[in-house]
Amino acid sequence: MSERYRLVFRGELLEGQHKAVVKQRLGAALKVEGERLDAMFTGRAVTIRKDADTDTAARFQVAFKRAGARLRVLPVAPEVEAEPAPAPPAADDSAFKLAPPGALMAEPALPVRQPEVHVAHLTLASPGALLGVPRKVEAVAPDVSHFTIAAPGVSLGGATPLPVIEPDVPSWDVAELGVDLGQLTPLIEPPFELDGIEFELAPPGTLLVDADDTTPPRPPDTSHLHLA
Repeated sequence: MSERYRLVFRGELLEGQHKAVVKQRLGAALKVEGERLDAMFTGRAVTIRKDADTDTAARFQVAFKRAGARLRVLPVAPEVEAEPAPAPPAADDSAFKLAPPGALMAEPALPVRQPEVHVAHLTLASPGALLGVPRKVEAVAPDVSHFTIAAPGVSLGGATPLPVIEPDVPSWDVAELGVDLGQLTPLIEPPFELDGIEFELAPPGTLLVDADDTTPPRPPDTSHLHLA
């Protein structure tokens, strides 16, 4: 027996998606519009398919993802054979009717009542009429009586010339042509004088350390080991 699933949509959008764009995409993909499309984005659980196989559930989930919405795929519990329940009392079936296949089971959102705006006391002005009285602004000339005009050629900045500082040049010399001035000078070791030291060479194979001074290494501690 193949797995069965129930497809439920709660109006959830993927990250970074706009509701109006996703709504338009889903309407085109599912061929739904009007109140049926608006009912899918009220936040209530809307059953898209009550019983769908694995391939159908996967195709619907991919379609919703491409549109920018999240479709929840819920497993349907397999039917368990049980003893027949007692028949319920007869009811009047005239009050019920079956919805057409694919119909949305959720109720659409109630329309919002628009407030009444009274405009009977308002009138329209004639074209070109001024709705406000213009206010004349008088320009005030600035007071420049304390200004004077300088003579032509006068520096208005009044900059003070900076004193000339003569650099202190040390006694430099010019290197010869082709000399590398960036070459590093190597560190030269001082000569080692061996004439004042008395020593002789030992014959080949001689131990330079006394045998008594060599202490054999301690054996490793194996008390914590055991054979399996």
